[in-house]
Parts: sequence; structure tokens; C-alpha cells
Amino acid sequence: MSTLDFHRDRERAPHLEQPAHHDRLHRAAEHVRGLRPTSVVDLGCGDGGLLSLIRDIPSWGYDWQPSNAAGWAARDVTAETRDVFESRDAPRWGECAVATEVLEHLADPHGTVAWIAAHARYIVASSPAFETGDSASECHAWAWDVDGYADLISPSFTILSHEVVGWTQLLVGEARR
Repeated sequence: MSTLDFHRDRERAPHLEQPAHHDRLHRAAEHVRGLRPTSVVDLGCGDGGLLSLIRDIPSWGYDWQPSNAAGWAARDVTAETRDVFESRDAPRWGECAVATEVLEHLADPHGTVAWIAAHARYIVASSPAFETGDSASECHAWAWDVDGYADLISPSFTILSHEVVGWTQLLVGEARR
């Protein structure tokens, strides 16, 4: 499970430059743009790769990992080191919340999705598409196939789109309010 303590001494992960994450981040940015949100919060923004792709939309992020601050500076994006998940405390919300490659790391992804829906109109989320409980990454507390991920999100969001992009699944939803 991911916590601030777990990430405290990890190296920066420049996902935007890593071939395995490149398509997911670009496709997520396309989805964010398609929603035409007034603002975006990236919950678990990593080193700011996605934020750099949507810099013309007011956007900011939060991440556990202190080493990602170097990426925020290099990419000229706004983010801060903060565990918003454990405390359920994000100081500032956007109309759209991004949670790519995050929910599988959390102790309570179901509660987190409901918490996001209470604060953001839209969600753009992703998770590995082909992991199972027997074949998940050791860093993942949860694993969902495509149907299972839809089941996680759909109690709180109407699913607008859900697709597989390489090894990951990318879902867009609108809060059920």
C-alpha cells in the first residue's frame, strides 16, 4: 500500500518519458480535454507528466513522493507533497479529478472513489487492465479486470468511456449527484 512513509525515499519516476506510460498519459490528457473542465486536480500526480500535458487548463496536483518535486519544477507545474488519501484532505479541488495508476495502491479505493465524487464532477482514472489477485504488482493492494474496475467506479460515477490502452485501462466518469 502507498503511504507517505513508503514513498519518502523512492526515486522520481518520469512516467511521461517511459514508453510503458507514455500512451496512457497522452490518452488521459485527451480525455481531460474532451470534458472541457474549468479546472483539474491530479490526485497522485507523480512527477507532473500529465499536468504538463494540460498546462493550458488550470490544474494542480498532490503526490506522496518528495522526489517528484524535481519533476514539478522541471515541468513547471503546480503540485505539492501531500498524502490526500489517508486523511481525505485535498486542500483544493478541480471540476475534474485525475487518479491514474493510483487506486490500486490504496487501502480503501471504494471509499476514495466516493470521496472524489463528492468533490469533483468528473473522474479520469486508470489502473492495470490485466492484473489479478494472483498476478498483481507487489506494490498493489488491489487488482481489477475491466469489469471489476467498472464495478469500483460505477456506484459513484456514471461511466462515460472505458477503454484499454496498452496494459492499462482508462475510465472517464461523471459524478452521480
